[in-house]
Amino acid sequence: MTTNETGDLRSAGVVQVLDVGCGVASFSAYLLPLDIQTMSFAPKDGHENQIQFALERGIGAMISAIATKQLPYPSSSFEMVHCSRCRVDWHENDGILLKEVSRVLRYNGYFVYSSPPAYRKDKDYPLIWEKLVNLTSAMCWKLIARKVQTAIWVKQENDSCLMHNAKMKLISICDTVDNIKPSWNTPLRNCITRRDAQTNSQKLPPRPERLSLYSESLIKIGISKEEFVSDAMFWKNQVRNYWKLIDVSETDIRNIMDMNAFLGGFAVALNTLPVWVMNIVPMSMMNTLSAIYDRGLLGAFHDWCEPFSTYPRTYDLLHANHLFTH
Repeated sequence: MTTNETGDLRSAGVVQVLDVGCGVASFSAYLLPLDIQTMSFAPKDGHENQIQFALERGIGAMISAIATKQLPYPSSSFEMVHCSRCRVDWHENDGILLKEVSRVLRYNGYFVYSSPPAYRKDKDYPLIWEKLVNLTSAMCWKLIARKVQTAIWVKQENDSCLMHNAKMKLISICDTVDNIKPSWNTPLRNCITRRDAQTNSQKLPPRPERLSLYSESLIKIGISKEEFVSDAMFWKNQVRNYWKLIDVSETDIRNIMDMNAFLGGFAVALNTLPVWVMNIVPMSMMNTLSAIYDRGLLGAFHDWCEPFSTYPRTYDLLHANHLFTH
């Protein structure tokens, strides 16, 4: 991984991380002081309730699993996807789950895979590793580090490699799809998306500069820069008024959900406070979640006709602006 001599992930361009099978989200907790935003998820566990514990720690997390449907996040949203003992069989089913990782991973982003040391004694491990290497090579990822049971790949921007491997029938290239459509209840696709079909090719600045970025994602859905700036100013003033009305200490509120986030202006206005915000874009609304991720924020698609994937009483504040009118 291309970091400075201190190993600071920010120097490798990492701003947003997806932690698969996160446990109690200790990896996310480690990244908090670095201002690296981490979306952590794991399946519901009737014995340990790890996501509940993560949320009680004040860490952004949700109940989810990578199985048969696309994750509720836009394409090209994360600079790193992390899997440490996440119990996902990436090598199975022609690597379809790994191809979902490729969908949400930005170009030049990293996939970090760490398996339990006990796996070294598993007679099937060499075969599993060989399948992983073959799959990632076919997807034109580059293995840049391997030590003990940890390996790191980078998703290279190499369109000629993808087209060559597709011609050799090592992978399939996805048909051009409407990336404006939210990835909600969408079946997994056993194919790789090329750069020219990606939603965003813009070079993004680091945080905090990224918070005020007017991105290509907004241009593509018809949001003007004037509307973007106006939204930011509105929420800056509104949040100040909210805090006066609520009349609580800054440390009394930690977990916040914006149930109809639009451009993420509410979350940006809260950036100086010790809180984290789950930005929800309803699947029936305009798809602004890509732009929210472009601003260095976190969120998910959701249908409010269904329950959200979390435990009871895990948020300190729910914000519902124009939610019930749609």
